[in-house]
Amino acid sequence: MTVPSTPGMSWGPVSSLDGQLTGKPAVAPSSDGRLELLVRGRTDNALSVCHQQTRGGWSEWEDLGDSILSGDPSALRTAARRIGVFFKNGQGNLEHPWQTVINGGYGPGATLATSIGGDPVPGLHADGRPAAFFRGTDDALWHVWETTKSGYGNWTGPARLGGALSGDPAVATDARGRLQVFFRGVDGHLWVVRQQDANGAFESPQSIAQNIGGDPVVGTNADGRLDVFFRGTDNALWRLPQTDDYNAWAALASLGGTLTGNPAVARAADARLAAFYWGGGHLWVNEQTVVNGADWSAHEQLGQNIGGEPVVEADGHGRLNVFFHGSDHAVWHISQMFVQPGAGYAVPR
Repeated sequence: MTVPSTPGMSWGPVSSLDGQLTGKPAVAPSSDGRLELLVRGRTDNALSVCHQQTRGGWSEWEDLGDSILSGDPSALRTAARRIGVFFKNGQGNLEHPWQTVINGGYGPGATLATSIGGDPVPGLHADGRPAAFFRGTDDALWHVWETTKSGYGNWTGPARLGGALSGDPAVATDARGRLQVFFRGVDGHLWVVRQQDANGAFESPQSIAQNIGGDPVVGTNADGRLDVFFRGTDNALWRLPQTDDYNAWAALASLGGTLTGNPAVARAADARLAAFYWGGGHLWVNEQTVVNGADWSAHEQLGQNIGGEPVVEADGHGRLNVFFHGSDHAVWHISQMFVQPGAGYAVPR
């Protein structure tokens, strides 16, 4: 059976990018659309980077400084058009290196917080300022944020947002410009903390679903509605979409499947959401059948013998790229490719 993909594209072969990693990789697009892949090394727990090359293929792995990681890194491109990286170091502190020039290399960065409890996850305010959210040593949700959108490292001290987390959060900006942060509570519920207004203060945590089995991830529909995905206590893939007024949540829906860990989600070039997950040792994909729709395709296998949760990002050509920890501990990769030479989508940057 042909695995469904974005019209005009098909899924290419699974290939190894070599390297040896622990945990889950992080990926973000540079200003020119080339993807940067960041991992925690298997033997030394150091941060390494590999990037797409302009003429195709991938670079060799390069070590970034002397920092030792104690968790998975995360990354995003900021309003300053440079990638920022966030991770918990060996001392339990939140470290933040960033590209010193657009599309360039990374500096030593800065320490944004001390003694954090979980892996940090970044998001962008409506005005372009980055923020990082994390579980504290008290299990509450905490955040730090940049005071300007310059990208030069002017950050606040940590501020507590409350709640009681059992894992790491997920964050997205909704259609009204408000940051919304989702997490699994120690009570097994799905909670959300959102800004009252764009760039503003946060409301108190609110429970929006019960009995979830893993950390949530969040995607954005073409119409701006957020869609939250998670592994249920039955190990199936579940989703919780926003209502059309962007202010409440629709009914929970099971998408089936059998997940081993947490899913990943991205919006394809044709604006449909696609969810990816690790199940039964294999990589699976499940897609919206229509843009903004409630119906989803059958689950199709993309790869075999994977060893960890996938991450996904669109490159500058609009092609989805999926990365995962192989059973050999190398970084593996599968991407969409155009069926016809010269075909393409206009992708905003």
